[in-house]
Amino acid sequence: MQPSASYSERDTQKHLLGCWALAVLGAMPFAIQPFFLGALGSEFSLKPDQLGLLAAADILGIVIASFSGVWWAKRFAFARLVKIAAITMTMGYLALIFADNFLEVFWIRVVSGLLGHGIAFSLGTAFLCRTRYPDRAIAISVITQISFSAALLWFLPKILAATDIPTVLFCLSVVILCVLPLILLIEPSATPRSTSGKAHSSALLGWLLIALVCYQLGLSAIWAFIEAIGSARLFSLEETGLMLAIILPLSMTGSLIAGILNLRWGRTLPVVLATVAATASLLALVQSQAPIFFALAFLMHQIAWNFGIGYVYGAVAEISDGSGAEILAPGSQSVGTALGPILAGILAVNLSMDAVIWVSISGMIMGSTILFFTRAAHSPRS
Repeated sequence: MQPSASYSERDTQKHLLGCWALAVLGAMPFAIQPFFLGALGSEFSLKPDQLGLLAAADILGIVIASFSGVWWAKRFAFARLVKIAAITMTMGYLALIFADNFLEVFWIRVVSGLLGHGIAFSLGTAFLCRTRYPDRAIAISVITQISFSAALLWFLPKILAATDIPTVLFCLSVVILCVLPLILLIEPSATPRSTSGKAHSSALLGWLLIALVCYQLGLSAIWAFIEAIGSARLFSLEETGLMLAIILPLSMTGSLIAGILNLRWGRTLPVVLATVAATASLLALVQSQAPIFFALAFLMHQIAWNFGIGYVYGAVAEISDGSGAEILAPGSQSVGTALGPILAGILAVNLSMDAVIWVSISGMIMGSTILFFTRAAHSPRS
């Protein structure tokens, strides 16, 4: 059954666990991207521009899967879609073992992103948006994705150091197979929130999807270049690596607070507060020359961004109101993921590395501004 079907009231913890697992598998390319690209680059002797294309390949597949979701989600049964995604994700990593050149690796990643991770991420996120409390569900989903990413980025380098890239690819396939049983907990007909029956214009939904793109810019631009910004301050690779290893798990604090707070302050105020905190932290980061202050400033930005993202998704879910349009949200977020590094890279080349920070600040400000002016439409129902 497709995610746009009407749901019953069986919005159980098991159902949520299955949704979180599906979203985690869908976001897996982002979770392992720093390590994965480096490993493939060494294995196939890839150039930086080729690594950039590989990063775009996964994102491209997810974007296409999400934006076409309003079509395929209504035409294929949920069980069939999960089978397609599971097989494609698993085979996507195993197929890389037999790849011989860049083009083969590229197209394997495109197909894996489109029919595998793209379907999984779109379905998982759409189901979470249709729960009774989508803001909280997305916040917890961010926590699970960060935890999953931290675990993989801890173990995979150790496996690679002891073995080789084919073994790592095999292990990634095994990880997918181990998580798949949790997806069986999803009740495609279970849900969540009652719909209001209130019609919203597609233009309003479009503005909120743009807000999601902009808000994602606030993360992707700075995340892609944080190591380069540190290098410009003469931080060693070891210092930057240790900083990121510590910040990644600590940044879950933002999502944890959002999950506890839920809708007590509505949606607009938390996003505005997150934007103010993130802007202040990035301005402090510009002035930070010592590694410890640099790390603290970046940590505050990550906490603030994680705090706000669930509310942006919640606004999209409120406007979608059970129509199935929430399946467009993962694609919009992925567009922001792709645009951030591109815009930041252009500014970095033509201005300075610190100019990257202004892309992040501008993105979050634009996203929160859209939410502010549309607040009456997406105010949470009691």
